[in-house]
Amino acid sequence: MKTLLVALFLTVSAYGQPLKLDPDVFAKRRQAFMEKMDPGSIALFASKPEYERNLDVNYEYRQESNFYYLSGFEEPGSLLLIAPSHPRFKYVLFVRKRDPGKETFEGPRAGTEGAIATYHADTAFVSDDLESHIRNFSTNDGTVYYGFGVNPEIDNRATRLFVDTRSGQNKTIRDPAAIVDEMRLIKNAGDWSMGLKKAIDISVDAHNEVLKAIRPGMYEYEVQALFEYVYRKNGSPRNAYPCIIGSGPNATILHYETNTRQMQKGELVLMDCAAEYGGYAADITRTVPVSGTFTKEQKEIYRIVLDSQNAGMRLVKPGMTLKVISAAIDTVLAEGLLRLGFIKSSKDRRFFSLHGYSHWIGLEVHDVGGYTRNGKDIPLEPGMVFTIEPGLYIRPAVFDLMKERGYAAGELERLHSAAAPYLNIGVRIEDDILVTPEGYRNLSEGVPREVTELEARMKRWRNE
Repeated sequence: MKTLLVALFLTVSAYGQPLKLDPDVFAKRRQAFMEKMDPGSIALFASKPEYERNLDVNYEYRQESNFYYLSGFEEPGSLLLIAPSHPRFKYVLFVRKRDPGKETFEGPRAGTEGAIATYHADTAFVSDDLESHIRNFSTNDGTVYYGFGVNPEIDNRATRLFVDTRSGQNKTIRDPAAIVDEMRLIKNAGDWSMGLKKAIDISVDAHNEVLKAIRPGMYEYEVQALFEYVYRKNGSPRNAYPCIIGSGPNATILHYETNTRQMQKGELVLMDCAAEYGGYAADITRTVPVSGTFTKEQKEIYRIVLDSQNAGMRLVKPGMTLKVISAAIDTVLAEGLLRLGFIKSSKDRRFFSLHGYSHWIGLEVHDVGGYTRNGKDIPLEPGMVFTIEPGLYIRPAVFDLMKERGYAAGELERLHSAAAPYLNIGVRIEDDILVTPEGYRNLSEGVPREVTELEARMKRWRNE
């Protein structure tokens, strides 16, 4: 059944069409969540607050992920109540009251009627009235699932509701994230139909459009603009994370986001950019030659990174762990750096690799879900989706760090001499990997990775 569902929902829907929420997806998630709650308990989820950017301007709003995962409701100023023991109202939304004046400026609000009609809540109330209604759902001794830290204003109200400082008898409060994080770790039909694969496909299209356009003399922000144009054109409302467009020496800065440098002939440009769709994030990185052809040194570093990524991918299957995959990547990176004479022992690869190689993706670009359970590494299961993203960054400053770590002057001089032709080369290759019953599927394989394919495509596109 899992194989059938994965195959069914990996088909790509037509681009440019707005996402249509499927109420059944959210209903199934709520039911699964309720089955894991303590008897007689309730769960309360707060929406993210709105944040002011500057006078009369707010940052773009995005709903808190667990709230969205269980309801599909995206308005601020709202709360989600789940009460499995209530005879009639197990799914309750508290929402902003209708306000014609504000709606004239901000757009329509769902209101209590819309919460029921559109989002299929069993009942709905105005958020300001939480205190007067919640006691009808909560028992005196039942557990309350509530996660502090999402919304400070709601935290204060929850404290007053659930912590009785006068009697000294407080309700048992548990963070619902312990349940929801585990649910979100395994992607199922609902995740695919609500946007995860489409987020990746839009991102793949954007990377390929950018590969066609890159030329020496372009500014990094022009590349970013093209990514974001393709995202919006295909229905993505926002980036999954700020675009990283690092050309030349900027490719060695892991989270470089300034994107103002003019790209030069003979350089590489590292592009870590992806779209969000339906709340889901993709995460793809490619590093390509600005002029369309790798230099000898660039090609050597690139192939080490690519070989390490392929070594990691080959191991992906149910039962494998990310720790073992990372170890295989480390081995290939270390062998390459030793071969080039950049390091004197395998453990020193970290001077040039700098970061981990995998993380879950989903409603967050670094998605929730643990990497260990009961002190042991979590084995991969069908439906898990994660990145494989090795990198090497040949920074001039690395030799100062080596000196601080005790490298002798003569040894340091030898290493620096070997690395000198490669300085300011940064390469990262990142793909989104689905674990299948048989092994894996590279969901972002539509963006070329191999040196010969990249050069051939970029040459062909330049001649079109």
